[in-house]
Amino acid sequence: MRPAGVSVSGPASAGPSDAERLGPPPAPVIMCGTCAGAGTVTEVCRCGDGGNRLLVGWRDEVGRAYQDCQVCGGAGRVSLSCVDCGRSGRRRAQLVLTVADLDTGAVASANVVPGSVEPTPTERGGWCLDLTRLVNEQRATIGAGTPGEVLRERHRPWEAATLIVPLDRRWRPELPAQQRLALEAEAIARQVHRPWWLWLARSAAPPAELPEARLRRLCELADLPEARLRRLCELADLLRLDLVIEARRPHRGNPTWQVRYEVPGGEVPAQTSAYWPDLATAVAGTTVADALYGLGERGAAAPAYTMLPGGRRRAARPVVELARLGELIADDLARAPGAQAIWRDGSWWHVRLGVGGSTLMLTERDTGQVARQTVTLLRRAAEPPAPSWQGVPIPYEPCPDCVPGSRLVACYCRVDGGPAEPGCRLCGGAGHEPVPGGCPRCRGSHRRYAALTVTVTDLEQRAEHQLWLPGDGPEVGPDHRLDRPYRLADQAADFGVRPEDLTEADGGQPLTFGLREGLVLAGGPDPQRRFVASAAAGRPGARLIVVARRPDVPPLTDLVRLAHGLSLSALVGVCDDRPAGLGLRWVVSLGRDGLAPERVGRPHQLTVEAAIGHCLRFLDEAVRAAVPEEAGVPIPVPQAPATARPVDPVPGILALAEHHAGREVTVEIGRRVCRVHLREPVGWRLLARAATLTEALRGLGLPS
Repeated sequence: MRPAGVSVSGPASAGPSDAERLGPPPAPVIMCGTCAGAGTVTEVCRCGDGGNRLLVGWRDEVGRAYQDCQVCGGAGRVSLSCVDCGRSGRRRAQLVLTVADLDTGAVASANVVPGSVEPTPTERGGWCLDLTRLVNEQRATIGAGTPGEVLRERHRPWEAATLIVPLDRRWRPELPAQQRLALEAEAIARQVHRPWWLWLARSAAPPAELPEARLRRLCELADLPEARLRRLCELADLLRLDLVIEARRPHRGNPTWQVRYEVPGGEVPAQTSAYWPDLATAVAGTTVADALYGLGERGAAAPAYTMLPGGRRRAARPVVELARLGELIADDLARAPGAQAIWRDGSWWHVRLGVGGSTLMLTERDTGQVARQTVTLLRRAAEPPAPSWQGVPIPYEPCPDCVPGSRLVACYCRVDGGPAEPGCRLCGGAGHEPVPGGCPRCRGSHRRYAALTVTVTDLEQRAEHQLWLPGDGPEVGPDHRLDRPYRLADQAADFGVRPEDLTEADGGQPLTFGLREGLVLAGGPDPQRRFVASAAAGRPGARLIVVARRPDVPPLTDLVRLAHGLSLSALVGVCDDRPAGLGLRWVVSLGRDGLAPERVGRPHQLTVEAAIGHCLRFLDEAVRAAVPEEAGVPIPVPQAPATARPVDPVPGILALAEHHAGREVTVEIGRRVCRVHLREPVGWRLLARAATLTEALRGLGLPS
């Protein structure tokens, strides 16, 4: 028999038990192997890669330190805090595996310490700790999932979760128990960057959906790459974009694949973030949001055209043969440095990529040096036929405020293009000043478009395309609001959403208040022309794609219940700027009890649903931050039964925000205490501390 270790139990009964109050027994603590217990490590400074030069090659390895290095001061070596132990010199040999049902609040956890899991042999001859059985037991305890279902990573649903902790090659079953446990402790402690593993499950049935939408959801859950690629093709036709599948052969290594949307006619990007090893993995790992991300940057130089009404009729279901498509791309790739398959107008077009020159890219290093890298540019051997919906070119003028090929823009001292102000503190009288990121007025495109094509879509079955072609207008005062169609907030109701739910398709950021409300800040003539020129700045092909869809997230009550089941607190920050004519700003996070309000973050989401979505997206980071910093303090092993939803805190939080309009309020909703903080000019002030939010509001004289 092996040592029993820490027992694994099911959900606890309601109310704090003795085990919950005392916490798990202390986990073994070992010396950090990275820093040998010192808490700091000494490393060779990266300035030695380029030698004692300001301008260095991308992969130079000279070995001499840069004498003006901003990191090591020319010494060539630098002392850093050990990131593996947090400068303590010790590591905790403990892993916590938690499965939580977001729909019921049930939580079950397993505590993994040396001796608690029987090692199993691996295919390569070593030994490991296989945690699959433990996780499946926790799933069965709370009734989440089905027998035999593959557990997948939340942010990588195409990838099965890795539940293996490899042991050192020295581990053998015949070793003395003390040596075996010591080697197991080293292996468990190496998981320092993810000591608490959390999987979220959903047991409730999904809401009623249209049959087609339900079919798409089932296909995505089943991880069928062909179904996902078919959906990406359908959306490309709906949005009138190109779906590009690209494979490149790097100088070293195997080909890399990428799936993305592009504006027709754009150039091949000089560099991409492609890292998928094959087509099936690239498709399975690319969501709609992933394919849209970077659309503006890729289409910065794409030609702009109007859209003709109608266009070629889309096929009901695009025909996609993933294996055949991959073979055709691979055949082209064998004879060229790159190859593309472009879905346009309901058809695939196969294009080879050839070398089209090179460009020099400069990157500033933290050492103060500048690294240069020569990047080979690729060009399409031929362009597919123009899409059937393509209209006439949209005219544009060169941006009068920026200098092409540089980061210089017209200084603010040059009012209405006049002469520079002598002795200006920004430009020194030169008339131009350097701005990081390029010209803010054209967003680095060097173009001022005369029209803009706006697409509002739900990313499902509907997309409305409209051309903003402004005419002459009278002189208006500052803060002038335009009428339809320039006020996108009015179109939100047509899609059944709120104006705050409108987001950019590229990146998912909320629309700016001025763009959403059709607001022209500066007074003067032709407000429509100025508004459209500003809205079209930096848009790929003079196109603005707006997503009108509510975030698909659970209510805040479910997140509060989840936090309590995990022995954490739900932290909600809000600022009410409605008296100033703006709106609400939210932030939602999970953290340890008593977390300082400044650690929550500043409110920046326009709706509480968007804030919840942001919280769930970064839940792994929040759980990691909730792990006790001191290695001698064990990680809690949360257990919780299924419970009813708590009282909705949103009305009470809104009452707090309205009472302190214009100032940030942070509410910590813990299992046994609620704290309310108000942001002051010099810091945070505790307004109330009570057992519940209702009691805290009652103590402040606010409606609960």
